[in-house]
Amino acid sequence: MATPREQLASLLRQARVNAGYASHGALARKLNVSRPLITRAENPRQVMPSDAVLKSWARVTGIDPDEVTRLAQRVRSGDGFARWAEDIEARATMIREFAPLLIPGLLQTESYARAVVTWKPESARADVNLRNRLERQSVLDRAELRVVLLGSVLNREVGDASVMVEQIERLLSVGERPNVVIQVMPDTPAVAGALGGAFTIATEGAADVAVLTDSLVKDGIYTDAALVARAVRLFDGIRADALPWAQTKDNLAEAGRRWTI
Repeated sequence: MATPREQLASLLRQARVNAGYASHGALARKLNVSRPLITRAENPRQVMPSDAVLKSWARVTGIDPDEVTRLAQRVRSGDGFARWAEDIEARATMIREFAPLLIPGLLQTESYARAVVTWKPESARADVNLRNRLERQSVLDRAELRVVLLGSVLNREVGDASVMVEQIERLLSVGERPNVVIQVMPDTPAVAGALGGAFTIATEGAADVAVLTDSLVKDGIYTDAALVARAVRLFDGIRADALPWAQTKDNLAEAGRRWTI
């Protein structure tokens, strides 16, 4: 099923063609905007154009402005994480993630994930959220994954001790895959600046295309090139302070022994 942004891009593109504007440049000249703006508007991977542009687009091409407004509202109010999981992550060839609070969803065991999604304020959709979370893990069969965990994540009890033991065993197993790199960053006072929150970078081919920031209220997705580049620099800085896999394995094994006692 097409996302609201994909539906809007398709509607704008078809309206342009039907109105006789065979090229992006032709419509750009009519609207007195740049050609790249028209190109981005018809690309579902790009940010939606402004209301003023959409209004002018509808007036010039003759499409129903109410339909354009309806789709634009759906794009703005849509579930950001659904867009990430169903669109951006589904196309990504590499995913980089910094996790300062919890094991990332792509690496969670079913028991760990269940303990997370059944938290009372969000428990109404627990079964659906759990299924979606586990289905997303198929990305590990085709994409590269780079994850940096803050050390305290391994000491934060989720579920119970047996859940933590199973989860750490999962990290040790998945971390041996050739397409996966898991690193632990020691949780010391020197890394306090990295405690701002979890974020994920999606890369498609040679391009870093989007960043997901995690929030209990609403996830944020950013495709602006400058913001994506900043996220990459932050991840590189965090990763520079993280342990290599050999030491990370020892760290994970020690955490597993602590939960076993």
